[in-house]
Amino acid sequence: MSEESLHEILGDIERSVRDFTEAEAALAEAEQRRDHTRQAVLEQVERLHAEVDAVHAPELIGVLRHLYWQQPGVHGRPLAEAAGLHIHDMLAAIGPAPSGIRCADCGTELLRTSRSWKPPARYGPPLCPDCMSRERDARSRQWRVESLRARIVAEALVQARAMDWRAAAELVLAFPPLSQGVARGSTADQQDGIWRGWENARVIRNRLITAASDGDDTVGVAVEEAQLLVETALRVADWDTARTRDIVDPITHEPALALLTRLKRKVRTTAQAARERADAAYPEGYELSEDEESEAWHGTGG
Repeated sequence: MSEESLHEILGDIERSVRDFTEAEAALAEAEQRRDHTRQAVLEQVERLHAEVDAVHAPELIGVLRHLYWQQPGVHGRPLAEAAGLHIHDMLAAIGPAPSGIRCADCGTELLRTSRSWKPPARYGPPLCPDCMSRERDARSRQWRVESLRARIVAEALVQARAMDWRAAAELVLAFPPLSQGVARGSTADQQDGIWRGWENARVIRNRLITAASDGDDTVGVAVEEAQLLVETALRVADWDTARTRDIVDPITHEPALALLTRLKRKVRTTAQAARERADAAYPEGYELSEDEESEAWHGTGG
C-alpha cells in the first residue's frame, strides 16, 4: 500500500469519527431537549388540572386523549399522575382509539384500548368483541354437544362372555410392565400406554371376580376399557406363544388370536353403533336444551 493511499484512508477515518462524534453530540442534545419538553408538557397538564379543578373536565380529557394516543413519547403513567388520575382511570376516561384494523366477520373497526394493545388473533383472524363472544359461545355449545356424543359412545357396553374378558385380562396381567423393564411415566409408557393397559386389565379382572361372573355369562365392558384391553392383549400375545397358550387354554380352550380378534370385532361394531346413535341424537347444528346443557356440564365436572 502506498503512503498516499494510507494517508487518504486515515483521513477518511478521521472525518468519519468527527462526523460520528458530532452526531452523538446532536443526539444527546436532542434527547436532553426531548426530556425537557416532555417534562414541560407534564407540568402544563398539572397546571390545567389545577385550573379546571375536575379530573373529568372536557378540556383536560381532550388534552389527555391527544397526548396519550398521538404522542407516544409522553409516557402514560406520568401523564395520568399529572392529571391526578391512576392510569386505568385515565384510560377509562379518554376512551379507546381506532386501530385501522377491521373485524374479519362483521367489518367493524377494532378499537385500541391501550398503547400495548394488539389485535386478538389467538384463534385466527382478528374479531371485534361481539363477534368474538359469539364465536366463543358457538365453540362452547359445540364442545357441550361433543361431550354428550362422547358420553353415548363411552357408556356403550361391549357384550361378550365372561370367560373371554377373563382370558384377555389374565393374558395382559401375565406380563407386568416392570418385568418388561418399563417404568411408569417413561417415554415408552407414555407412547404405548403400557401401565395404563395393565391397570385397565386389573380393574376388569377384579370386576369380574367381584360380580362372580364366569363361563358363558354375558358381561358388558365399556367401549374404551374393552378397546384398551384388546389392544394391550394383542400386543403381548406374541411375546411368548407357549406361555400365552398356557394362560388362555384353561379358561376358554380357544386360540388367543381367534379370541382377541373376535373381541376386537365386537368392540369395533359396538363403537360404530354408539357413534351412529350419538350422531342421531345430536346431529350437526343441534341446539341443546337447558337440561341438556346442565347435563353436559355436570358430566364433565364443569
